[in-house]
Formats: sequence, structure tokens, C-alpha cells
Amino acid sequence: MALYLRLLKYVKPYWVKLTLAMIFMSLVSASNGLTAFIVKPVLDKIFFEKNASMLVIIPFGIVLLYMAKGVCDYFQSYLMGYVGQKVVTDIRNVLFKAFQEQPLSFFDRTPTGVSISRVINDVNLIQNTVSDTLTAVLKDALTVIALVFVVFYRDWKLAIISF
Repeated sequence: MALYLRLLKYVKPYWVKLTLAMIFMSLVSASNGLTAFIVKPVLDKIFFEKNASMLVIIPFGIVLLYMAKGVCDYFQSYLMGYVGQKVVTDIRNVLFKAFQEQPLSFFDRTPTGVSISRVINDVNLIQNTVSDTLTAVLKDALTVIALVFVVFYRDWKLAIISF
């Protein structure tokens, strides 16, 4: 947990972009829930009520829904990637400054490969944590919440039994 709090210090300057990314992430999750929510009305209108005009309207609505989802997913991915790259840049700058302040004996004791590995690989792992892992966890959690809401809204008794 202490490591994540230290990492938060580097993410803090980019909180506006991170907040926007989370808003877009919420919209992607909401569109997943909306997709599940519209299945029943679509089936009812087309197959049970035999409303042929809905065969024209509903496909356009579904295409628009998926286009909106794609746009939100793009902006969320772009913003999270941006924040991740900026955090990596900041951490590498701190590491570079720390390397410059080291005495010459440090460079005699420490193999060059270890230092380069720290700068390249370890910092990239942090970037993956900021942009990919955080995104996946939050987006999936919000999607589960949206889908659970849809299930309980449709039939709360059946939802309780299934849970």
C-alpha cells in the first residue's frame, strides 16, 4: 500500500486528465449496462409485438450506442496512456537526477546493466500499473456494477436467487 501511495504522488499533477479518463471509463461501463438493458425491449417490440418499424430504428440506435462506446473507450485509453507516459517521464527524470548525484564509487559497485534495467524495465512496470492495470480494474468493476443494477432492475427476486 505504501508503494501505491508513493506512486500517487506522481499521478497527482495529472488528476484532471485522470478524472476525465475515469468519466469516459464510466460511460463505457454504462454503455455495457445499457446494451444489456435494451435487450428485453428490443425483443419485445420486434418479436412479440411484431412492430416492423422497430426493425429500422433499433439497428441505428445500436450502431450509435456502439459508436459512442467506441469513442469513449478511445478517449479513456488515450488519456490513461497519456497519464502513464507522463508518470514514466517524471519518474525517469527523478532517477536521472538521483544518478547524477551519486558518488563515483556507486558506479564502480553497481553494474551498468542493473542501473539501465531499473530505468527502463522497472519504470515501464510502473507505467503498466498506472495505465493498464488501474484501467482494467476500474472499468471491470464499473461494468459489474452496471450489469448488477440492470439485473436487479429487471427482476430483483430472480437476481437475489441467482446471487
